[in-house]
Amino acid sequence: MKLKFSNTEPTSWRDLQDQVARFLNQADYYAKSPCTINTARGTVEVDVLVESPDELVKKIVCECKFWDTPVPKEKIHAFRTVVSDSGASLGLLISKSGFQSGAIEAAKYSNIQLMTWDEFLTMIQNKWILCRLKRLKEISAPLSVYTDYLDFPYEKLLPEDKARYNSAVNEYISLRSTCWMISKTDLLNEINEHVRWYRMEEFSSVEDYLNFLFDETERAISFYEEIVRHSGIEIDSSKFENLEGYLYMFLN
Repeated sequence: MKLKFSNTEPTSWRDLQDQVARFLNQADYYAKSPCTINTARGTVEVDVLVESPDELVKKIVCECKFWDTPVPKEKIHAFRTVVSDSGASLGLLISKSGFQSGAIEAAKYSNIQLMTWDEFLTMIQNKWILCRLKRLKEISAPLSVYTDYLDFPYEKLLPEDKARYNSAVNEYISLRSTCWMISKTDLLNEINEHVRWYRMEEFSSVEDYLNFLFDETERAISFYEEIVRHSGIEIDSSKFENLEGYLYMFLN
């Protein structure tokens, strides 16, 4: 079995814009939808404005077409003008139903890229996964302390909290190892039946699985924090800070 990248399918023109902006933001771009921009011919509202100050292409304008018919060449000419007049380095035109042959020809030798929704997902998936994995590894790092009997002050727990703690370790130690060790390659390749990632078999897409790991991690950390509060324990923050050195050992 192999996970597809995403099961997300936009349901309206606005949803298409919102989903494009969401994926770009989660991939560490800054995307705003809709956005009014200044151009050489006055102000224009664009579907999505993308800024990437740390990359060579620093400004991208996105046009989203949730049409039941392919986009004609006239729309390409108009979009090329907006992109050029705005000073953007790149224009992305994302269409639900593809493009007429004249539109494809009109976009040649320009800074306009034409793509379907699936092609957009293919374009963004590698950076999106890496960014989401980095964030997951950051927020899950405290579980290395919480699930380790040698690192956690287990002896200071109240008697009634020890049983709750033991149960939580049994439940979440696999979650912690998954968040720490899983990589982009693991998510995109065929699932190895000999490697048991935390409840991966319940999901059909990388996006849904990572969202689940985020939710489970937040739930687990909240549970441990409640136990610590209930037993009146204080854990030195340096224990968590010292985890930063190996957060990204497993990424690609």
